[in-house]
Amino acid sequence: MAFRNKELVDKGFTNIKSGIKTLDLMVSRGGSDVNDFRKQLKEVYNKIEDLETLVEREAGVLRNG
Repeated sequence: MAFRNKELVDKGFTNIKSGIKTLDLMVSRGGSDVNDFRKQLKEVYNKIEDLETLVEREAGVLRNG
């Protein structure tokens, strides 16, 4: 599947990877507050939802021409 906005998809994946890396650092270093961890986890989840919406929109455009 070819995307018209490949840069946005790539940026979305980069943001998700960055968020997961932050979560990993929070756990490995310790001392992080549970609320901070949950806040970061929610941010990553929101980024996944945003990327999912973008992919669905792109797929709809490709399907409909």
